[in-house]
Amino acid sequence: MDQNSTIRNTFFKLLIGVIVLSTTVSACKKREPVRWDSDLLIPLMHSSLDVWDLFGDTNIVYNDDQSLSLVVEGKVEMIDPDKVIEVYDTLAKDVFNIPLYLKFAPGQQLTQRQTSVTMDLDDMELDFARARVASLKFYVTNTIKQALRVKYELLSSDKNGSHYEVFEDIPPATNAGPSYTVKTIHLDGYDMDMTGDGSQVNTVESRTTVWIHPDADTVLITPADTILIVSTFDELNIDYAHGYFGQKTYFGNGSSSIKAFGNFKAGSFDLDKATARFKIKNFAGIDLQMKLNKLSTFKNATSTEILLNHAVIGKLINVSRATESGSSLDDVHPASTTINIENSNLDKMIELQPDSLRFDISAQINPMGNVSAGNDFMYFDKTVEAAIELNVPLNFSANGLRIEDNSKLTFDAEKKIKSGELLVYLTNRLPFDLDIQFYVLDENKQIVDSLFSGGTLISSASTDAQGIVNLASKTVLRIPLTKERITTLRSHSDLLIRANVNSLAHQKYQLYENNNLEINIVGDLKYEL
Repeated sequence: MDQNSTIRNTFFKLLIGVIVLSTTVSACKKREPVRWDSDLLIPLMHSSLDVWDLFGDTNIVYNDDQSLSLVVEGKVEMIDPDKVIEVYDTLAKDVFNIPLYLKFAPGQQLTQRQTSVTMDLDDMELDFARARVASLKFYVTNTIKQALRVKYELLSSDKNGSHYEVFEDIPPATNAGPSYTVKTIHLDGYDMDMTGDGSQVNTVESRTTVWIHPDADTVLITPADTILIVSTFDELNIDYAHGYFGQKTYFGNGSSSIKAFGNFKAGSFDLDKATARFKIKNFAGIDLQMKLNKLSTFKNATSTEILLNHAVIGKLINVSRATESGSSLDDVHPASTTINIENSNLDKMIELQPDSLRFDISAQINPMGNVSAGNDFMYFDKTVEAAIELNVPLNFSANGLRIEDNSKLTFDAEKKIKSGELLVYLTNRLPFDLDIQFYVLDENKQIVDSLFSGGTLISSASTDAQGIVNLASKTVLRIPLTKERITTLRSHSDLLIRANVNSLAHQKYQLYENNNLEINIVGDLKYEL
């Protein structure tokens, strides 16, 4: 064997010995677990602040150019249908008395009487009415010691070609005294001819017939025996009426909730303008003279009210009567009047950040008297509607206007965070600077921490010459995650986003649908596995 072969053999023997020795030593040692860190970018929150966070979503409308306006409308029914005709009159009060001693056999008619009653309707002169809900109370007192049968007919009524009639059996009197009977008569849906004999108004006719009951005994009637029958309107709600409605003044007042400023916690804004419309729609065949006595906004927190200062307050507004071409409400052609309210202090009324719009309106019917010659009409399902419509283009400057919104920051509960940071990506499409802060809330919605040491200023978006946003501003903020902050955020996921909105040099901007602040929070996290 040459020298080179000897060297090679010696080297391989040594190598095998080292491998064997290493394997043996490793087998004798305890194996340690392998540890490493995972570095991942995890989306934790997506949210936004937009026009609806500013003003709420109940009163915001789109204009034709996609700009946004705040619209608040308050309506009031000026004429309460059930207050127009209030009737509690007695329709008939008949006392039946025979001034002789006479015997009457079973089934024999004692008497029949027709009564015409003119109801007290103040200065109203009605010739026709249709009852929506109506009821009569029918009272009978009997001193005769035999049962009676009574037929009551309301001759002025009509339903499907027949007038209302009812038969009622009346118990006999006893030694203890007369018998009493009370019956309620329902006249829902009946037409009422209120012309009496054809030439009167407010007049209804009825007929009452009394017999000895067919199952009674022959009875001697004396002059001391009487039968008292009284019929009285217990309830009358009219569906339709025709005639002359007189001259009356009705008052309507109301309050319309304004929820647009509920998210504003502080600060102020300056509007470019605000307008309003006083709208009247007359569905009744009566002439009207309307008046807006008061219009104001009110803020509950400070008990502050601002009254409208405009010539429309107290001004008499004449409204024409509606016309009808058929026999139903669908055939009514209403008369409408709209008064525009501009160049007033409406902007100051809205800058109050009110909770409600308040108004007081009055209406006089037939101010010129019976000019229709008794041809007024009214369908009581819809009479006179008055409305105040407030329109506020969202064109304003802001001064420390504070808004708030809530969101959640959610970590994976199964993984343990070792360290890292939060990356906050802010895309501002609002034409305002924003001073923003994120607060951590506990289960009672109390602040326990903040993500920034102080407020963070976010620049406004860029705008063109018309003040319309054409380029969003983008900001990235980094928040280190200390052990203490990791513990806090894992225990409390609720975040309060608070932003103070400011305009540069009090510049006013019109808001559009796409104006918002988009917020994305990403975790650059090291997990322990």
